[in-house]
Amino acid sequence: MDPETCIEEHIEPALLRDFGLSETKSLLATATLAYVTAGGGKIRRYRAFLDSLAANERLLRKWGPERVSRQCEEWKDLVPLEPQPVVVIKDTSS
Repeated sequence: MDPETCIEEHIEPALLRDFGLSETKSLLATATLAYVTAGGGKIRRYRAFLDSLAANERLLRKWGPERVSRQCEEWKDLVPLEPQPVVVIKDTSS
């Protein structure tokens, strides 16, 4: 999964459930700043985005360090550091 899809389909909805629209937008804006200023490719910048969320005091207070750590690891796993190979199987029997 690409970083933008993960943010839109997984991270933003999870934050909205617990923080509401205004605070979610604020959390995402702060993390996005880390994303755009980080060096490296898209996936490394996505990791910086998650590291920013993991260090956010509001998130840590509401969810607690264990949940924040666990959730960020799950989100990291959705966007692997290295691209995964895709195997295409073609039916050549016809």
